[in-house]
Amino acid sequence: MNKELLDQFNIELKSFELAFKHKNHKECFYFLSRAHILSQKSVRLHLRTHWLMFQYSLKNKNYQEVRGQVLRLIVTIPGHLFGKVPVGNIGWATVKLTETMEIPEDLKQIYFKA
Repeated sequence: MNKELLDQFNIELKSFELAFKHKNHKECFYFLSRAHILSQKSVRLHLRTHWLMFQYSLKNKNYQEVRGQVLRLIVTIPGHLFGKVPVGNIGWATVKLTETMEIPEDLKQIYFKA
């Protein structure tokens, strides 16, 4: 994984933390979604992002999302081992596990360089 992707991933997480501090749930969703897209290049970052999504959902008592994140935590490693990580997927339980999605324009270059 390249430094540019890791740096952008960390920016997205810091932005999430700030949004969480200010109780801005729309931005929390946005920044964790972006972090998830970037994290798909690394099993470690991918697991970390789903763990954060799990914790966020638990704190907000969104138990449907909590269940979805538990499933995603379970399938992340096999998904990487078998090359079944859906490009661009934002990682929330509101989208299918296998659904590919468009990567935001500002992340495309970083994502495909890694």
